[in-house]
Amino acid sequence: MDHVVVMAGGSGTRFWPESRMRRSKQFLNLTGQRPMIQETVRRMHPLVPKENVWVVAGEKDAPHLSSRALGIPAGNILLEPEGRNTAPAVALAAFHIARRDPDAAIAASPADHAVSDERAFRSVLGQGLRLARRTGRFVTLGVSPTHPATGYGYIERGDPFGSGRDAAYNVRRFAEKPDLAAARRFLKSGRFSWNSGIFLFRADTFVHRLARFLPEVHAGLTEAFRFAGRKSFRQKLRAAYRGFPSISVDYGILEKETGILLIPADFGWSDLGTWRSLHEFLGRPGENVTFGNVILSDCRNTLVRSDQGLVAVVGMEDVVVVRSGDAVLVCPRSRSEEVKQIAEEVRRKAPALA
Repeated sequence: MDHVVVMAGGSGTRFWPESRMRRSKQFLNLTGQRPMIQETVRRMHPLVPKENVWVVAGEKDAPHLSSRALGIPAGNILLEPEGRNTAPAVALAAFHIARRDPDAAIAASPADHAVSDERAFRSVLGQGLRLARRTGRFVTLGVSPTHPATGYGYIERGDPFGSGRDAAYNVRRFAEKPDLAAARRFLKSGRFSWNSGIFLFRADTFVHRLARFLPEVHAGLTEAFRFAGRKSFRQKLRAAYRGFPSISVDYGILEKETGILLIPADFGWSDLGTWRSLHEFLGRPGENVTFGNVILSDCRNTLVRSDQGLVAVVGMEDVVVVRSGDAVLVCPRSRSEEVKQIAEEVRRKAPALA
């Protein structure tokens, strides 16, 4: 059967002061609908049954993870003893799924992305699952770029693969976040897609590659899962995690793998990595976007959010203003990437506010 793994272990420091140590980005309601993780899980339900949707997060995030709110069984919420990036997180889910469904095809997705065309999203995800199941290859979704973005990784397409409704491309290479000049070259070439961070695979394929490329993770989980279903499982899992590297699926597996397939996709995607990208997802160019009790006068292209009290902004353009609890952020939209550094400084100087 088909399964979905939602990766919910990130910190989202670029969304400080709303994203804090005690409540990360994926548990925030950034779009005015629901918390990001609930939106992500809800998008998956029409594609796979709720029993086949899994969430992987850290133990620290347990207070924000309600099986009732997520609409999935409590046993499908997997808590990592400590964060070790996406490779161990997906591996943990793959081991759980393989025990229940050895022939599973799995789609792994971040918990904190936004999608405007959910029907198109489910259609291409279903295509990817079919392709992964049939070929035994890794499949990734590449988003058609609309501008020379420097905040995303890129994937270069090679020769076409297959035909009909499951047509795809061979992946020629993965490219790290480029500078502006390289991003413009990528866009002009027409051969590159944004890396969505969504990838699909058969459970047996993933476990095999894990043993090959990240043997310490494979060995640790194999030993821990000898005690699955017993009281000692958490203790064994904790011991295994202490020996795991902190490494992403991209670095740990995909960049070492051959024969990866790419499906170009266009479903109104944004990784919502910064306040600027949230503004661009929610509003048209030049528009103001507000949440909470906000008054604007003679402002343009601003994002203003307040969770309490009144925030008034006069005569500003291209700025972000966020009031959350006991902290306020004001910055140019163009420098919202730098909020990560501010969050790190807050952690050093005022840890109670981090």
